[in-house]
Amino acid sequence: MADEKPPEDALSDLRRRVSAARGDGASNTPPPQSPASLAMRFGGEFGAAIIVGALLGYGVDHFVHTSPWGLVAGLGLGFAAGVVNVVRVAQFYSRSHPVEPDTPSAVDDEED
Repeated sequence: MADEKPPEDALSDLRRRVSAARGDGASNTPPPQSPASLAMRFGGEFGAAIIVGALLGYGVDHFVHTSPWGLVAGLGLGFAAGVVNVVRVAQFYSRSHPVEPDTPSAVDDEED
């Protein structure tokens, strides 16, 4: 019985292990280091979703003989999935890099 931990220690140990397994975030990928890498990630997420949707639609067309409707539907679903992925990445970036309250707003060059 000397080897048993008190319940509080076991619970805190379990919480620590669960948070380590989760990675303390929505994604285990580190935030990008530059705006260019963030833009490349946006493009990659969007392009990959469209390509996968198009390939799946083409595969449906090939096996079911419904050309070109499977491809059109696949492109549409790939486009929608790409938009969702880009929004998800932007929200993650926005959460990990909040705007400071004392940051000045952008200057408006237009005349009113």
